[in-house]
Amino acid sequence: MAEAGQGERLLGGHYRVLRQLSRGSFGDTYLAEDTHRFQELCVLKEFNPQVPGKLALDKAQTLFEREASILYQINHPQVPRFRELLRDEGRLFLVQDYVEGPSYRELLDRRRAVGERFSEAEGVQFLMQTLPLLQYLHSIGIVHRDISPDNLIQRNADGRPVLIDFGGVKQLVVNVRYQLGVAQPYQATDGTITRLGTVGYAPEEQLESGQVSPATDLYALGMTTLVLLTGKEPDALYDDRRDRWAWPEQVELSATLSQVLTQLVAHDPGDRYQSAGQALAALNLAHPDPLSAAWSQPMP
Repeated sequence: MAEAGQGERLLGGHYRVLRQLSRGSFGDTYLAEDTHRFQELCVLKEFNPQVPGKLALDKAQTLFEREASILYQINHPQVPRFRELLRDEGRLFLVQDYVEGPSYRELLDRRRAVGERFSEAEGVQFLMQTLPLLQYLHSIGIVHRDISPDNLIQRNADGRPVLIDFGGVKQLVVNVRYQLGVAQPYQATDGTITRLGTVGYAPEEQLESGQVSPATDLYALGMTTLVLLTGKEPDALYDDRRDRWAWPEQVELSATLSQVLTQLVAHDPGDRYQSAGQALAALNLAHPDPLSAAWSQPMP
């Protein structure tokens, strides 16, 4: 790290760490400012392969750099831009733009505190603004893998939902560790990596076998929408005793939205919408308003 004034050190020579945002088994996340870009805020996600020795670490970093290249394909206004992979004194960071705004978990907690929840109109708008984003990601072969209220931010600048904390980044770390023979926190005896999604939001096939597809994201988006609409956590939305969904009795919705949500969270992946576009069409939003249509496309 480079020196920047008495006692101050800059990552990569120009990133000043302001505070830690979160800790995790895959690495810590920091808020920083870029001194080469007028103190522009950014997020640094540290890659922590947990491998012994410098040679193993170098190999892990090389593998991660190669595997992470797909993230640079993402060019959409509702995904923070991936800036670079930064090496600094044996540490590796993924640098992204910082998005200012509350998470949908924080928004829901505020509603709950005053006995409220998201309205149907807000739920439909949420789907209108997130389904085109998923349609874009899936079209370039990227599955988020970890959609939940915690991983969606309502951007202060325009009120749009922004998708953060790609589960694919965690999967990259897992893949690298596995290639290097490092034990995994959720590794089955056959080497299958499981439970990378959030329990309650990830579908059964993802939690049990690690299988992901566009239908995985659609299920998680459906569960996220239901949590916002009902104000209840996922485990309260299913009646285990009667082996059926309980949410239709917990919130009054239009027949159209109810049908869309039912299909989004179908148990069998084959019974779900096979694309975000199909879900949009089912909401009679195949031709959304011009603003929504514009935001469904990547930035030029």
